[in-house]
Amino acid sequence: MDEDQTPDGLTFLEIEMPDGCVPTSVPGKLGPIELDWIGRELREYYDSVLREPVPARLLALLDRSLARRTFH
Repeated sequence: MDEDQTPDGLTFLEIEMPDGCVPTSVPGKLGPIELDWIGRELREYYDSVLREPVPARLLALLDRSLARRTFH
């Protein structure tokens, strides 16, 4: 077993932690640096999802749904 694997064979993702971020031995306790970093990462991820185009099939389904509500 590699040092970056769990007994189940799962591999930990390598992520770049912010400066001053020190893993704690107390589970569930995050400091302000960690919470700020998590917030920035989540905002960046969600912003990238919002920039993706809406699939044409989804737009067609929405158009059909709106047409049914308008004309029925």
